[in-house]
Amino acid sequence: MTQSITTATRESAIQAAVEAAKQAVANGGGTAEELRWKGGTLVLPVASVDLDVVLLSPHSHRIKAQLQSLPKADQDVVATDPYGPQAQDIIARLLRETPGFERIKNALANDGQLFAGVITTGGVLVNANTRAVALRDLREQYLKVVVLPADAGPKEITELELRLQMEQEVKQEYSFTSQLLFIEDLINSGNYTTLEVGRALRPGLTTSKRDTKAATDLVEGELRLLGLIREVVSASGGALNFLFFDDQRQALIEIDQDYQRMKSTKPEEAARVRDAQLAGMIAGVDYRRLREIDSTLLDDYVAPALGESTTLAPHLDALLMPGNGAESAGAAPAGVSDFFGDDEDGGDQSEQTHVNGKPSLSGVYTLLAQTKPEDDVTLPTPDGETVTLPRVVVATELFSGLTTAIENKKRDSKQIDDLTAPMVHLKEAARVLDKAAATYADVHGRAGFRHDAFAAAVQEYERAAAAFRAVAPSAEDPGV
Repeated sequence: MTQSITTATRESAIQAAVEAAKQAVANGGGTAEELRWKGGTLVLPVASVDLDVVLLSPHSHRIKAQLQSLPKADQDVVATDPYGPQAQDIIARLLRETPGFERIKNALANDGQLFAGVITTGGVLVNANTRAVALRDLREQYLKVVVLPADAGPKEITELELRLQMEQEVKQEYSFTSQLLFIEDLINSGNYTTLEVGRALRPGLTTSKRDTKAATDLVEGELRLLGLIREVVSASGGALNFLFFDDQRQALIEIDQDYQRMKSTKPEEAARVRDAQLAGMIAGVDYRRLREIDSTLLDDYVAPALGESTTLAPHLDALLMPGNGAESAGAAPAGVSDFFGDDEDGGDQSEQTHVNGKPSLSGVYTLLAQTKPEDDVTLPTPDGETVTLPRVVVATELFSGLTTAIENKKRDSKQIDDLTAPMVHLKEAARVLDKAAATYADVHGRAGFRHDAFAAAVQEYERAAAAFRAVAPSAEDPGV
């Protein structure tokens, strides 16, 4: 087992594998690979190293987002004893959970290992961590690797990992958030400029002035997205983690672009729109529709659309007032940043971000961010009482309300004409119903799910469906 092997034994086993590989190459029976290294080229033999002496890298950027999303106790285990058995088991579990793991495992089972990994003389993998775990699961004994020189340092290893990740033959892409963290580490290391990282990310860029700017803008944009993710994670108080954002790249780009356009001339308005877009993103609004969330939508369309929801209508004033009334199970983090309208001096948050009495979804955004999908939220009622609703119900109603508001705005601006509006709304209703079915299937069996609130929502749906059937022809008789 890996944990019973001493450092000396591990290094000796790897050195023996390298010597055997060199001899095989000399005899014409082995293979060697070229590796760019310190500005030159190394030709290294491909060695078969026993998987028992291989160590999974705790510094692999492939799983950095997953590591930072672990419970603190697990993070501490990896940080304090990264090569111990418990930490190695945690890393292996994270690698098994990465997208593409089963595909890679099946490919290894069918075709064997086609590409050698890279390892240090101490047994730590630079890449091929996923393949090592997959091969262990397949009960294989050896991993094909090239072994780096003994003087390989952090800078050279990071540079090699970057190059290996960018090459097309890499079999598994980094997740969106893991790549953002990798970019940040490269910049923070002091070994790479923004321009160098940008060109590494986009090797096709030339040295022209235009491409130089494109490379720099790329990295700066990626770092802004990472900053936005960190602010949302901080605001959530732990309810959201990095992994939530892996499928939200385009949505975050849209939100960032809108904010950058407005922040210099209308900073408060830029924050109001961005909070509304973040609320929509968390509720599941598609990035294409997030583009439609602007000042006009918030001022003229959101309140009427949300008012159509029998679930949210009684709480509309509280929902459209940032930071007031709504509560989640966790306490709000204090003073996260001026982006969230937090007052470090303890002032009234609503006076800061409820600009000129305009409706805002800042409070809804914070509410959804701070509440786990399976938890409840508490909303005030006009008579001074409170009501508890499943978070999933509030998110679904917000999704429906924002969608209605967006379609109404499009119709009024003639992006949707009166003759096509019925079909557009029906298609959207079908999508919303599919979303409701999927979320219900996910949470209805969980403790705390409010079946009474769900039943009330079903009644509202049935009322609307009956009203529609009363005025619309059936599919079998479309000409009526």
